[in-house]
Amino acid sequence: MLEAMKLSRLLWLFCPALSLYGNCEDPCKPLYFYNCDCIEVTPEAGPQVRRSWNLFTTASFIYWTVREDGLIHAASGVSRNATEGSIHDLNWGMDAGFQVGLGLNIPHDGWDVFLEYTWINANARDSVSKDRTTSDLVSYWSGNGIPNETLSFSKAVWDLHFKSLCLSLGRNSYLSQFFKMRIHAGLQGAWINQDYEVTQTVAFNRSTNRLSLKQDFWGMGLRAGLDTAWQFNHNFSLFADFALAILWGQFEVSRRDRNIRNDVDTTNLFISGQPHTFEPTLALDAGLRWEMWFSDDRFHILLQAGWDNQMWVLQNEFIKVPTETDHIGDLVLQGLTIKARFDF
Repeated sequence: MLEAMKLSRLLWLFCPALSLYGNCEDPCKPLYFYNCDCIEVTPEAGPQVRRSWNLFTTASFIYWTVREDGLIHAASGVSRNATEGSIHDLNWGMDAGFQVGLGLNIPHDGWDVFLEYTWINANARDSVSKDRTTSDLVSYWSGNGIPNETLSFSKAVWDLHFKSLCLSLGRNSYLSQFFKMRIHAGLQGAWINQDYEVTQTVAFNRSTNRLSLKQDFWGMGLRAGLDTAWQFNHNFSLFADFALAILWGQFEVSRRDRNIRNDVDTTNLFISGQPHTFEPTLALDAGLRWEMWFSDDRFHILLQAGWDNQMWVLQNEFIKVPTETDHIGDLVLQGLTIKARFDF
């Protein structure tokens, strides 16, 4: 009896190895599925062409609006017995950019490697003069360390240069006959340079306050996400993609406040710093996709149009003095993306 129990225990321990040579009806089942034909796993979804190694390239035209919180430069409606005023932010617009990518479908369980580069430059500006019939116009910045100076004119100009590089390892698979999901993880690097300048004319002495702020950010970190597609038929589908990244990087920031009066240029504040910090970022896009295979399935082409959203949390790290705690905020990029992909 004891020998039978020992033999049973030994067979149980070696059951996973033995099951590789058995079938799915074998009562000795492993804790994982290796080579069992009757077990349904998520089949790879490609897209792939009839080659062992599949290269593909992508190119996208992006037309995005790029906006950042905390860049209000002036406000009215703050004087005694004031009429209703307003805050004066930048006039945000749309800017063109591009994305290019290179990928490889690896001949191992449908995995792929994909590298994509994003580039866009953006700028925004605004100006306002005091209306004699309305309330005083005041600065939203403490120019030269003096808060709430009454102004006759205010102008703000902002420029941004955005570059990002994403490398991912992923697998696209069918979760049902018409639903595909690509799980991916990898690295992201980013370089975001910003310049912001505010020029304001002080009402009582006609002098000019000029604030020059600069912020350069670089960072690198882990990135992961899900790309999904709901297939209508062989050619058309709806897609929705999501990704999250946390970058470790450095800000290089500087600020210079000057007052110009009677051609005398005086610097009253000049400061800089290089803080290190984490930078979380979210990306979400959705749209409509069309694709097809041709030339005996040796080539594949894909076209899609969608709406992209990116949020860089608390990217505004421009230097503030203690009376300017409201000048913080996120950087948001969103807009139309038209993408083409070619597999060969």
